[in-house]
Amino acid sequence: MEAHEKVAPSVIWSIIGTAGVACSGVLVETSMNVTFPTLMKVFNQSLNNVQWITTAYLLAVTLTIVLAAYLQRGFKFKSLIIAAGTASVIGGVICMLSNTLTVMLLGRVIQGIGTGIAMPLLFSIIMLEVPRAKQGSFVGTAGMIVALAPSLGPTYGGICLAAINWRFNFVFTLPITIAFCIIAARFMSDNEAHRDHFNFSEYLLIVLALVALTLAVNNLSSGFASPLVWGGLLVTVISFVIFFKLAKQEGKAHIINIAVLKNTSFNLGLLIYTFLQFIQISLIFVIPNLAQLGLKTSALTSGMLLLLGSLLSAFFGPVMGRLLDSQGFKKLFLIGNFLAMAGILLYIIFAQKLSIALIMIFHVMFMTGFSMMYNNSMTIGLQQLEVMHIAGSPYQGQSKQVVMGSQAAFIVLFIFTLLIFACVLRLIKRDKQGLVKN
Repeated sequence: MEAHEKVAPSVIWSIIGTAGVACSGVLVETSMNVTFPTLMKVFNQSLNNVQWITTAYLLAVTLTIVLAAYLQRGFKFKSLIIAAGTASVIGGVICMLSNTLTVMLLGRVIQGIGTGIAMPLLFSIIMLEVPRAKQGSFVGTAGMIVALAPSLGPTYGGICLAAINWRFNFVFTLPITIAFCIIAARFMSDNEAHRDHFNFSEYLLIVLALVALTLAVNNLSSGFASPLVWGGLLVTVISFVIFFKLAKQEGKAHIINIAVLKNTSFNLGLLIYTFLQFIQISLIFVIPNLAQLGLKTSALTSGMLLLLGSLLSAFFGPVMGRLLDSQGFKKLFLIGNFLAMAGILLYIIFAQKLSIALIMIFHVMFMTGFSMMYNNSMTIGLQQLEVMHIAGSPYQGQSKQVVMGSQAAFIVLFIFTLLIFACVLRLIKRDKQGLVKN
């Protein structure tokens, strides 16, 4: 497929529909963060327990994305998007009707499965159906649609909470999910499905490793002496060691094709994308809770703190994608990394004196840099792979404590921006050696 060829309207509509399903799932996820203080009272639970509403969802998304290669080889894309939409709707209904935290978590896990199917399917369609010369623009546009969710999520959640109640976070997204699912299924092109043997043992090891890691990280506040912390980390390491040993065996169908990890340029793009996503998800959690519990703002105000920066990032997505197609990644990544580092560093410096205005300014700075790298790092990474590998590639008393805890969180996030900078420099060096496809 040459660069001058047009992309079929059916492909465009299938991308829009699939992006819409993914966007609806992320919208609910980001909208729930501003409801945590309220849900703590509703369910009579601590913040540590209530945050599992997000943790369980993201864990389900991750464990489903791990299956992307197997699912996309074994099932028609149309069947997958219908399954994704159905899971999102069923999970949403369960959450909407939940009266205990356990029922809420069940619904969130089911919704996570839906998003975990839709998200990799979206980018597989782009990399398989769109010419290489236009992939940056399309990934940027699709990323913009998905990025509208974290842009609007906290504000949407704050409005629902202030005007009605938290259950309507799920009510309003149901018809949106259904509509986008119908669009995607209507225009989705047929693909050949070849059902492979499902490697249950490898998948079980991944599940065990990620669940153990999640439990360990969530209990770090108890110290490394806690059995859940050191035990979880130990189980994680052992599980991954066994998994990689099994995944190297030839002549067998594997859950993840780890051969792609031999491509250094792909790995660098993957690391940049992963670090950025970690920072963004952390900010979506830290800032609204800092605002409500530390600065004593309303849920609506805490949600709106993220609106401007996230909206700018969403609408910059297609622009940055076109710049990637026309000018390459080097300047975009260097400038973007500088802005992201500066935004997080300012949060650390002014942690004890943060105001609503400062939070918004620093967030705009970070999200501008984020928009230059996030979708583009995915494009660069996937462009290093052969088409057959794409789907298999591998997310006062109390007020004072909240502010101090937030400062510690910002320090951790700044370390991740330094790691991103190291990856960017390494990627530029490989590009000068002619080892990066773009």
